[in-house]
Amino acid sequence: MKYCIIFASLLLFSPLRLHSQIPAGLDRKTLYAITTVNDSTAIAVGESGVTARTSDGGVHWIYIPNTQHRKNDLLALSFVNESKGWAVGVHGTILQTINGGRSWVQHDSISNKDFTGIQFISPSIGWIVGTDGIILKTTDAGKSWNRLHMFTTDNLWGLQFIDKKTGWTIGQSADIFKTTDGGITWKFEPTRLTNAFLGIHFIDPDTGWISGGYGAIIKTTNGGASWERQNLIEGYLIFKTKNFHYSVDFFNTQTGIAVGSTGTIMRTVDGGNNWDQVDSLTDELLRSFHAANHTIGWAVGAHGTIIKTTDAGLTWDEQAPAQ
Repeated sequence: MKYCIIFASLLLFSPLRLHSQIPAGLDRKTLYAITTVNDSTAIAVGESGVTARTSDGGVHWIYIPNTQHRKNDLLALSFVNESKGWAVGVHGTILQTINGGRSWVQHDSISNKDFTGIQFISPSIGWIVGTDGIILKTTDAGKSWNRLHMFTTDNLWGLQFIDKKTGWTIGQSADIFKTTDGGITWKFEPTRLTNAFLGIHFIDPDTGWISGGYGAIIKTTNGGASWERQNLIEGYLIFKTKNFHYSVDFFNTQTGIAVGSTGTIMRTVDGGNNWDQVDSLTDELLRSFHAANHTIGWAVGAHGTIIKTTDAGLTWDEQAPAQ
């Protein structure tokens, strides 16, 4: 489900290259997450409740100011269609939109934890994950949320469900937990790694990738029963980059992107057997990437950075929201 976007903390922001553009309307605020609802419409959220939206492929971005009741950082978002979506953030923040992100309404929360990931699999069923191992679920379109049992107190950085029953959540200490009953029970999936896991993307019930700290990219082809390390130095079980990869998404079964610290963009065209770095046009930390279709995608990050690709991640252009 591609509408799921995740957040993770860590790392300082790097200086912007001289040719980078600073989106004036965002006042250099970090964008933590982006999603797309069609090929031309994307919504990003971030620091101090900021929202940015485009409906013309990024030719124009509209900066939507925060309101007095939502100054909290927004860390993740999920849309079920072009109109209805949710955003979550620090201190238990839960927001809902019914007009494609043009305005938001705050909902009551049952927790003050930082919410770092959210996904709705249908208009009524959704999950939230966050710090200290918290997992919430709704079955009534967010009118109420129930806390699910999780046998960890580690911070959880993201999640993905592929249907109403089967999903994964990932966390700070190489945590991977899988559920096959909608979140009632969870099973730990070992990897023999200690890296923080920050980004997750499955293209079907068997095949998925996780990205994380110190160059980590791993892949499963059996639904998480086992995980293979990728992005390795040839001949060694050592990741060839040391950057944190905060987000991973795929255009199709073979071509994917992982983004992270110091403007890092890693690209694969063979399902992850090989990952190569491409020029992102920025040195800023990139927090989130989302593919809109087989060729178009956006990445966002520190200081209001927004970049777009139209050739499946081979080249990138900078974009800037207006005030």
